Amino acid sequence: MRKAYGLTAALVLCSTGALAADPVQVIELQVDDGTANRSSVNRPAGQFVGNGSNDTVMLLQQLQDEVRSLRGMVEQQQYQIRQMEQQQRDRYRDLDRRIVALQGAGSTRQPADGSDQPSAAVAPMPLPAADSTPTDAQAYQQAFGLVRQKDFPAALDAFDKFIELYPDSARLPNAYYWVGEVNLAEQKLEPAKAAFEKVLKTFPEHRKAADATYKLGVIYHQMGDQAKANDMFNDTISRYPDSSAAGLARDYLKR
Repeated sequence: MRKAYGLTAALVLCSTGALAADPVQVIELQVDDGTANRSSVNRPAGQFVGNGSNDTVMLLQQLQDEVRSLRGMVEQQQYQIRQMEQQQRDRYRDLDRRIVALQGAGSTRQPADGSDQPSAAVAPMPLPAADSTPTDAQAYQQAFGLVRQKDFPAALDAFDKFIELYPDSARLPNAYYWVGEVNLAEQKLEPAKAAFEKVLKTFPEHRKAADATYKLGVIYHQMGDQAKANDMFNDTISRYPDSSAAGLARDYLKR
């Protein structure tokens, strides 16, 4: 080190004698004395030196990319959750709308033809005595009353019992239809699909066939089979053009 400083001083003195009026740049040299093996060089501020710094920069970039990717996944999942919540609200609104339409302004009794259209308001149908077997009309009214109360598990049990006890009832298509509706409201797609298909295959001319066709389109849409969903919606429109189900199918196809 003393040799380096001596050399520096000599250079300064020589420069002073030769060019006293000119500024002189002083360069400090370091001589390897066995304790260090580096030189001091002017570098721009913030410049990284060595492989370790490059690895750090690459790691930071990789972490930033992963954070952006995770943020995108979270946003996509939030969108899907909002869609599912909206579909669930739509299902319950649709079910409520159908129940209100059937319920009418007051208590009604089921028509003899087994349809769900309310007749003129009359006194509620009396319930059977505890030791007697209810008629099919009474059993159907009890099951449908549970749907109106949104006691869906009990309603499913009641309709299943109705189907078992009254296989020849004129209300059987309606019972199968409401089994499908309640299962769909509970997001049990396969049982709902089976019930609506039963309506179409066994009672193709019944008024509930139009609604069952439309509901199958909704189920296929929720299952992710849009081609079959569109087929069911178009089938509803072509086969039952004047039904309320056809109007709902047209609205669904516009979404």
